[in-house]
Amino acid sequence: MKFEINITELPSENELKNLFSQTTWASKRQNQDIRKMLENLIVFVTIRENSKLIGFGRAVSDGIYRALIDDIIVDTTHQKRGLGKVIVKNLLKQLDGIDEIFLNTKPDLEEFYKKLGFIKVNTITMKK
Repeated sequence: MKFEINITELPSENELKNLFSQTTWASKRQNQDIRKMLENLIVFVTIRENSKLIGFGRAVSDGIYRALIDDIIVDTTHQKRGLGKVIVKNLLKQLDGIDEIFLNTKPDLEEFYKKLGFIKVNTITMKK
């Protein structure tokens, strides 16, 4: 199988909605909100197979001090093939030089991110 990795061509909102629908944390996202997110997106990566979107990840950053990696998704039929690793590595490459790069994850994915150089920090995360 040949996968196409891209950091310049945004996916469509419908393509992303399809991937988001496979998750527990993003399944209720609406097309108009996905469209707005895409309009403001600078750092991202897509993976396609035969032009079908099968992987996506994005980051939000000020370009120098902080970045947040978010929405790492691989189509359920393509998981466990190293594509999540490809997404994260491509995002990190785009974020090279940023002082601190953060991400939020579920406990069962902690080891996955540790292998990519992330460490668990003991801080208070707050959310509104």
